[in-house]
Amino acid sequence: MPEPTVPIDQAARDRIVGDLETTLFVEAGAGTGKTSALVDRIVSLVVSGVSVEHIAAITFTDRAATELRDRVRRRLEAMATGKGTEAEAAGRALVELDGAALCTLHAFAQRILVEHPIEAGLPPAVEVMDEVSSLVDFDERWAGVVDTLLGDPQHAFTVLVAFELGISLRLLRDMAHRLDDNWDLVDDRLVSTPDPRPIDIGPLLADLREVVDLREHCTAQADTMLDRLDRVEAIADQLQEADGNPLSVVRVLGDRKDVTSRKKVGNKKNWAGSVPIDQVRDQLWSADDRIEAEVQRLNDEVIDRLVEVVGRGTVEAAEKRRRQGQLGFHDLLVLARRVLTESGHGLAVRAALADHYRCLLLDEFQDTDPLQIELAALIADPDTVTDDWRRLRPRPGSLFFVGDPKQSIYGFRRADMAVYLDAREAFGDNAVHLEQNFRTTVPILDWVNAVFERLIDHRHRKQPEYTPLVPARVDGSTGPPVVLLGADDSEKRGADDLRATSAADVAAVVSTALAEGWTVVNELKPAADGSPPVEAWRPCQPRDIAILVRSRTPVDALAAALTDAGIPYRIEAGFNPLATDEVRDLLTTLRAVDDPTDELALATALRSPLFGCGDDDLFEFTSAGGRWNHQDPGSSGLSDDHPVLEGIAWMATMHARRPWEGAADLVGHLVRDRRAMELALCSPRPRDAWRRIRTFLDTARAFGETRGSDLRSFLAWCRLHAADDVRVDEVVPPEPDDNAVRILTMHGAKGLEFPICVLADLGSKRMSGGMAVHFPEEGGIAVALTKKLANAAHRAHADALLDADHLERLRLLYVAATRARDHLVLALHRSTPAKEPDHTATVTNAEILATASADLDTHVVHEPTVLPLPALLPPDTTPIPDEATWAVELDNARVGGERRRTVSATSLAADDAEPDDEAERRWHGEAGRHGPAIGRAVHQALEVTDLAGDGSVEGLAAATAENVDPDAVVAKVAAALAAPSVRAAAAVEHWRELYVAVPINDDVLLEGYLDLAWRSTEDGVDGLTVLDYKTDAFTDDVDLDAKVARYRHQGAAYALALGRITGRPVHRMVFCFVGGPDGTPAVERRVDNLDAAVAEVEALLAAQAPSLGRPDAD
Repeated sequence: MPEPTVPIDQAARDRIVGDLETTLFVEAGAGTGKTSALVDRIVSLVVSGVSVEHIAAITFTDRAATELRDRVRRRLEAMATGKGTEAEAAGRALVELDGAALCTLHAFAQRILVEHPIEAGLPPAVEVMDEVSSLVDFDERWAGVVDTLLGDPQHAFTVLVAFELGISLRLLRDMAHRLDDNWDLVDDRLVSTPDPRPIDIGPLLADLREVVDLREHCTAQADTMLDRLDRVEAIADQLQEADGNPLSVVRVLGDRKDVTSRKKVGNKKNWAGSVPIDQVRDQLWSADDRIEAEVQRLNDEVIDRLVEVVGRGTVEAAEKRRRQGQLGFHDLLVLARRVLTESGHGLAVRAALADHYRCLLLDEFQDTDPLQIELAALIADPDTVTDDWRRLRPRPGSLFFVGDPKQSIYGFRRADMAVYLDAREAFGDNAVHLEQNFRTTVPILDWVNAVFERLIDHRHRKQPEYTPLVPARVDGSTGPPVVLLGADDSEKRGADDLRATSAADVAAVVSTALAEGWTVVNELKPAADGSPPVEAWRPCQPRDIAILVRSRTPVDALAAALTDAGIPYRIEAGFNPLATDEVRDLLTTLRAVDDPTDELALATALRSPLFGCGDDDLFEFTSAGGRWNHQDPGSSGLSDDHPVLEGIAWMATMHARRPWEGAADLVGHLVRDRRAMELALCSPRPRDAWRRIRTFLDTARAFGETRGSDLRSFLAWCRLHAADDVRVDEVVPPEPDDNAVRILTMHGAKGLEFPICVLADLGSKRMSGGMAVHFPEEGGIAVALTKKLANAAHRAHADALLDADHLERLRLLYVAATRARDHLVLALHRSTPAKEPDHTATVTNAEILATASADLDTHVVHEPTVLPLPALLPPDTTPIPDEATWAVELDNARVGGERRRTVSATSLAADDAEPDDEAERRWHGEAGRHGPAIGRAVHQALEVTDLAGDGSVEGLAAATAENVDPDAVVAKVAAALAAPSVRAAAAVEHWRELYVAVPINDDVLLEGYLDLAWRSTEDGVDGLTVLDYKTDAFTDDVDLDAKVARYRHQGAAYALALGRITGRPVHRMVFCFVGGPDGTPAVERRVDNLDAAVAEVEALLAAQAPSLGRPDAD
């Protein structure tokens, strides 16, 4: 029996799991098992005795965090089935795993803020805004910035000159977006800038007049230089007329092509006197240089002033979000960093976090925000005071980095190669390298290594040297491992023609792979003789193929080519969610509903699939005298069931509902009434249409929750962001029965692998000169609004930015190529450039790869032809039952669905809770978990305040957040803290806002939040006591006894859940009533005969009666 092959980097892998007392910096190439190494490290820490709650593993995406948690769980579950200390440690870790910090960087930062809200200056209630909420928030803030720019006379000259220079509000809005994403850097670098100075035309005009006067030295009236000087004189005259009007001066100088042209005109023989033609040219160009310098000076001053105005609005908005507790994702990182570095409490917070998170593991470190290393290093070294994280010295074993500099591709999300290299230098004394690739076959890796060793070279603080991958898989496939399409195709052609040719060849090679049965690895199967598993190969299916693109631009051409070839596909690349056909039809209909005078929207909606009216129907309606207004359609004499009249009547009904129903409700009516989901079945990809319709519904709901439900505002917001052309990567759920080729972006493919990987549209011209905002190390804010509209800071770093963009582009190609498992196809179609490129950053990807692989023999140059497709395997589905069986299963499902599976403790309170008098109605406090505003404020303060203090600060903060009477909240919090039971809890180990959930039987889960629980001893037996705060108003003891009776089962449910989870007896269940008049002490009432009350609750839950209390959330 052959021995298993030991990976070439096994020593490094052994250090990862064995050297737990050392800070390790792991550089792991593509396919080397980075996630497995991270899981191994976490499991080893658990086995060594480190609690999971003391481990923080920070990943780059939610998808990666979910995968990490799932893989850790599976490993621990497998270990827990055994015996001994390892099994016990795994069992304990499984109990704690759901609450462990295996999460994204933003989620980890949120944990820091939740644990230290007072130090962060946050209100008790904090909301993390989703994408829609953030966009709505930005739009409202941008409207305020526009008001400032256009309404403040102080900015009038700046704005008017900006418009003359070509700086539009749209460009400024795009700049504001980028400043918003980096507001912490903006805050650090903002400086006061003076108002722009108008151009002094005196010296410029003198220069031009002096040049014009040189024409007297020309001996021939037909000389072309004289014609040029005549036009220069005309510009000088226009400048003279514009004197005193700074805006007109800018306008004249912006249209001076006759001055700026460096084309040599004039005949040397005609200037043979004292002033030769070369002197005239030099003097003309010198005049233009001075004009250009003055225009550039004004351009810089205008842009810098606009950056200051917009930047200050950005910083002020961030501060407002902090005060209101409505945070964006970037806010989480910045505020978490501030908590750790604040001079007053920073060290104490760092010490607390260092005790909590004793081991920090950072995954995909090359792509993360630079703030991550600051957070991690400050926690790992809680004692050193410095403003440079590079000088921190983490505790041994407290940090563990995993990354691959060759896969750093998120510069637009603040990933910084210099930060990665600085961290490696500061903390990488114990660096280990994973080089054994388990994903890709030998021929593909040979090609990848040969090509990228030539492309990825060492650049100081920009890029480390290339480290080759060592293959572990031999090739056993049918079909060429590496295929180049269009390798020799470099003739001059237009972009559309190039894209169509490339897409056609991609579709052809996909059909070839399917028709010829290129094989891919199916699964690992043990050999018959018991030797190690061997790879089993099978013919490929469409689902095995992924087409990767750099941007969304070529997707339509690829979709058309695949459709023509009869190949099923699904698009997972970024898309504009408001620009798809399905959503456009919905938006057009909503516009028609909202505005009866919008005749175009009405007619367009009627012609859409939602209403199905043909042109003949529309002609018949208008010929009969119908009007395009659903509020006054006229008297056409047509029957009511005519499709046009039926559609108009439906819109009129929806229009009448506008004042009473929000946008989300109207969208819901539209989707249901007009059968939008059913109509999607007629489209080539119903699944995609369904997903986009659901996304649109979710957007409408999120908009309503954030800004209100007004339909007109929602439509205006949709128009704005449709024009933004915002593209997002769809989250496409796994669909095992969807046997289709996948089209996705190279960035979206990061972390994935595919049996057959096709890199498409590599020959498209790279766009340059768009919006850019960056922050040079030496300070300042560098801005380029367009290629020509940039400030001095940007121009000083333009070449460096192009270099960085080029290097990241090479790394992106490496990432894309290493997604392939068994076959790699590259479409190298390209067009011969008209001239040599100014910079390597403008060379196409196809040209770069074609040049780097030109002399290699590790690939096949393929001339594809579309081949007939073989019959595709049917999906593995469950047979449809007969109608009788289906009816029985449906009834059972309905009955089961009506049964309550999860019961909250508060729902067990008696239903006779209607308040009897005005005081009761005012202070009644148990609707849901924390009741109305007064109850919520009291509970929020008691969740965070020191039980040994008076709670006044927390009470005031909570009252402010809930907009209620602060004196009332402070009084009730103080009353609760003075209660005997609360004072007893403060002196011992206690827990607040403790979530408990316990299965009562196979059908019922009991859950709830305990306000306060603590260790107690009764008759020499260690146990627990539970307390629940109540803010209900009460009048006398009789009223209070009635309330205790009402809450009896709720309290017993808390005791039942806590007792079962901990295995300890619950001695007492206490209600602490603080709803008396302000200044009166709290009143405590115990649940009498607690064991009997618990038994009653168990009986209620076992019965599973439909009337089992209110379904309020605990």
